[in-house]
Amino acid sequence: MENLLPNNILQLSISEIIQLVQDIWDTIAISSEEVTINDSQKQ
Repeated sequence: MENLLPNNILQLSISEIIQLVQDIWDTIAISSEEVTINDSQKQ
């Protein structure tokens, strides 16, 4: 998964896309402390 341009992503298998999404989610979870949300977003 070196070159992740939109057209290349569409050529991945379903399992590869799921793994990519999991990797992205893990990255977001690790850096979630850097993200601030306001009160209306919390609701």
